Amino acid sequence: MVNVSLSYEILLYLNSFYFGMFGSCEFAMGVLKAINSSYLKYTPQQLQQDVCILVATLILETIRVYLGRKGSLSEHGWHVIVSVILTIPCGMGTYYLLFIQFMPLKLEAILCGLMLALQISELLYGIIFMFQSCRPTVYT
Repeated sequence: MVNVSLSYEILLYLNSFYFGMFGSCEFAMGVLKAINSSYLKYTPQQLQQDVCILVATLILETIRVYLGRKGSLSEHGWHVIVSVILTIPCGMGTYYLLFIQFMPLKLEAILCGLMLALQISELLYGIIFMFQSCRPTVYT
């Protein structure tokens, strides 16, 4: 039998490192888009919308990973529940950056695709861990 707590913790640990790289690359690509906005035909409104969604996604993802790691290590169910709930808006922000934004770059598409796959796997393991940690312990 697979230890769901360990798998969830490993995914969160991996995400904490990948998220730093993801955030810095997205920020750098946003700066690149702002500098080349006339060449890329970006309007200031589109750029502002993309930046606002990126910042909101980065803030929510930071809170989600922190609560998930704290809940996984201490085995408190409510941290994990909040982390699992926050996965949905984080996934929607990543989905926006991958498919809906005005002009995603190829590197952005690759990074967002990996981030979305990591979030989906964390969501699945988080739900399983949540149910496992919220049930009463049975002593034999």
